Amino acid sequence: MSSKEVDVQQVLNTVGEPTRFRIIELLSSRPHAVGEVATALGALQPQITKHLQALEAAGVIRVHRLGRRRVARLDRETLARVAAYLGGLARADEDDAALDDYQRAIAREETRLAEGDSTRVLRFERDLPADARSVWEAWTNPARAAQWWAPRHFSVRVFDFEPRAGASIRIVLAEGDAEYESRGHVERVGAGRLVFSLAPVDPAGEPLFEARHDLVVTGEDRAHVRLDIEISAVREDAAPAVAGLRPGWEQLLDALDAFLRTTP
Repeated sequence: MSSKEVDVQQVLNTVGEPTRFRIIELLSSRPHAVGEVATALGALQPQITKHLQALEAAGVIRVHRLGRRRVARLDRETLARVAAYLGGLARADEDDAALDDYQRAIAREETRLAEGDSTRVLRFERDLPADARSVWEAWTNPARAAQWWAPRHFSVRVFDFEPRAGASIRIVLAEGDAEYESRGHVERVGAGRLVFSLAPVDPAGEPLFEARHDLVVTGEDRAHVRLDIEISAVREDAAPAVAGLRPGWEQLLDALDAFLRTTP
């Protein structure tokens, strides 16, 4: 039997029925005659026969017709392929750990907010695979910035940004059908330093907190960036948004790194 002939969904649907699952467990030790299966499960033989027929049709067992005897055994090749398929689904994924970390971060933020602590500073530093001019352009050229300014599984829907002091900023990121909007304004731009406010807003357009971003780009052939984010005035319902800042910006800087490596 080739792997294409194993219908995993059919196998799972078939063995999910309680009596059939018990039959699978029984046959895992050794082959059993149909009568033995009925006796072991305390069921009538006609009922067991129907279950065996369903399992055989799904390729889970084989029934050997030996004269007047019928002996059922597992088709272990089928089960091995199903196990391999499920094992593939169970492979560790970096998003699993990220979600666990994010959930714990939300709990920490909720505790801090409950204690009245609504001010904090986050710092990020990276050495990037490009010169300072290219890195500065990646931040301040809206067409280029829109290409990397999204965490994993998000896309940029709107990127309104002008590298001019006093200019407003509006960024809308999408995850599937959901959209997340952030607004702010540019405070300072030039000489390798970009200062801007940017924070997520609720459906009414009100900010969930205040966040002042201070970016400094230094170096020559290989640029170094330092980003400080000062957070304040955090609303009680903003713990998930605040907790998402660190992993979100780590992913943004990863995206920036990848962008610089692949874009002329």
